[in-house]
Amino acid sequence: KFVTQAHISNKAELLQQASNYVSQVKLEIGLLGTANVYNSDQSGFNLETHAGRTLASKGSLKVECLAQSLNSLTHSYTIQPLISADGILKSPLLIVLQETSGHFGPIVQKSMYKADNILVFATKSGKLTSDLAIKWFEAVFLPNAGEKSVLSLDSWSGQTEKKFENTDKGGKEIKILTIPAGTTGSIQPLDVYVFRPWKNFLKQFSDLILLYNYDINLHLRNNILKIQSLIHNQFSSPRFKNIIKYAWWKSGYIEQKPDRSETPVDFCLKNCGTVCKICNNIAVIKCAWCTNSLCMEHF
Repeated sequence: KFVTQAHISNKAELLQQASNYVSQVKLEIGLLGTANVYNSDQSGFNLETHAGRTLASKGSLKVECLAQSLNSLTHSYTIQPLISADGILKSPLLIVLQETSGHFGPIVQKSMYKADNILVFATKSGKLTSDLAIKWFEAVFLPNAGEKSVLSLDSWSGQTEKKFENTDKGGKEIKILTIPAGTTGSIQPLDVYVFRPWKNFLKQFSDLILLYNYDINLHLRNNILKIQSLIHNQFSSPRFKNIIKYAWWKSGYIEQKPDRSETPVDFCLKNCGTVCKICNNIAVIKCAWCTNSLCMEHF
């Protein structure tokens, strides 16, 4: 990990700011309960992503790995989940795709994959804008928020409390707390742990598609949406509640360390059976909800 000289010089100050912020959020949790304190953040994903490991002869100077599209290894899109301190992954998941025009045309909108657990927008960069942040606040956060809630966000200028002050909150009391710049790696729950198993799941699942030579182009728009919808669905299972709670504990916001839980990769992919419960074809995933091992067609 590379850091700047300024980061090293200000380390003590950053630690103090982080400690003060954690204390503030813990106070809010004490007043409102874990179910009413939330964290949300964006994370970028390449259109195609893999684990980065393969087999090669010992001493090989050049090792080539298989990918469906080299271009998709450098172009990206963004997701933004919402989690609460009681270990719940909220729905829907925001996905921002990269489109040349910055929006979806009528033909694309008609054929685009839709699911109840995803909300999809487009920008030229594939990154969130301040206008989309407001739409996310209205369409995702407010419907999930309680009458009195706290939302913990990083210091990106596009999502400050001032940006949301003119939004109709429907009578709800919403307090937005801004995580001090330079401290998100240690006190933002999504950064501390949730995004890591999320990306690991995507890498492992993508590798399975290549391994079994499925006719699925990972970098296509609809397949990106299907895979992210699938991951969100699996991570939403009560089975993985402690993983999200662990992220809050590791960040310092809750006192009691949650019980150890299998990761989604271990439960869904590594412990998957060999045969599909429905059709006896090769199983690729074990559903976190029904616990059945299923093939690509029946999942």
